[in-house]
Amino acid sequence: RNNILSLDPRDFLVRRVYDGLMNDSKGRGSSKNGALFLENLALEANWPGPLKKPAAKKFVNEFVASRRVSELADGFKEMSTLRNMSNWVEKERFGLPEYLLRTCPSSLREGRRLKTKFRLGCHDLRSSSSRTQLVRNAQCPCCESRESETIQHTLFGCEAFEEEREAFLARLYSVFAPSHGN
Repeated sequence: RNNILSLDPRDFLVRRVYDGLMNDSKGRGSSKNGALFLENLALEANWPGPLKKPAAKKFVNEFVASRRVSELADGFKEMSTLRNMSNWVEKERFGLPEYLLRTCPSSLREGRRLKTKFRLGCHDLRSSSSRTQLVRNAQCPCCESRESETIQHTLFGCEAFEEEREAFLARLYSVFAPSHGN
């Protein structure tokens, strides 16, 4: 477009054809009038008119870069996982336990996230990391037991977390007294 508009219509056939296409509102073939498309694009980009090649390249590169940034931002808005979750899952979820149907309070979300990671085996403990080749040594780095850092070891056996475990169990037993003999 830039090169064509810089030509004198009296001397160049291509400029006369371009001007003729601009006057034809329908266009022909699969392009549906490429000249009109180029003009609309030039209007959208606020094209200043005929430019020399380096200036035209610079202008086009800046326009394309700004367009990519705005399209990327729009894409993030449209593709938000939480926003589109209702489109991806059924509105009426059958067969789920009652607790999964309730909205999770924000204070419990981290615990649910950790339980899900534990169940899937994609947690940050070394037993999972060594399986996925992220670390070579699966031994627990927190204690001297030389046991593998598994979920069971970390929650129930690691000496480094003995104090937290005792505080948790004391609170648990105060709420739910253990029943003996059953």
